[in-house]
Amino acid sequence: MPKICSIICGAPDGVLPEKPEGLIICADKGLDHALSAGITPDIAVGDFDSAESAPPPGVRVIRAEPEKDDTDTILACETAIEQGCDEIRLYCALGGRTDHTIANIQTLELLRKREVNAVIISECERIYLVHEREVEVPRFHGYVSVFSYGETCMVSQYGMKYGVVRYRFDNAYPLGVSNEITEETGRIIVHGGTALVVEHHEE
Repeated sequence: MPKICSIICGAPDGVLPEKPEGLIICADKGLDHALSAGITPDIAVGDFDSAESAPPPGVRVIRAEPEKDDTDTILACETAIEQGCDEIRLYCALGGRTDHTIANIQTLELLRKREVNAVIISECERIYLVHEREVEVPRFHGYVSVFSYGETCMVSQYGMKYGVVRYRFDNAYPLGVSNEITEETGRIIVHGGTALVVEHHEE
């Protein structure tokens, strides 16, 4: 069984579950989001240059210097790995500053290389990387977009409105945007390289 960690980041786009699964870590301003939602984390990490709330008593605090190479989200991920977690869910990781959003998406690749299963979860989206493996996506109302995360990746898609078989996607043309699952389950197979998958769920 995977050991799950829910990391609450500081971006504005995100609705938190009533009780996030597993170990709960807040990255800097994520502490404000957690406390406002009635969630007490296990650990709070960061330089705390953005958080307005003080960590509640009993919460372990890991402080970092403001001038650092790692983002607060990466520090939280490193802490999760140190705690033995191999599945990380990033909440409140989209919206606000575009550079922070890109940094959080790049963090997915850092975690993939560390053999950690990771996903960004927002109110209406799930974002994750698929590297040379197959994933099954249950049908939902909305869109699935597949992009090449590196220069190219070879992809097959089944059970979708626009199917492809061993098609080479490249990062200079968004051919895989806005697809739809038409069968009970859609299948995405990445034969080579890494694909960035965005599930956009609509009500």
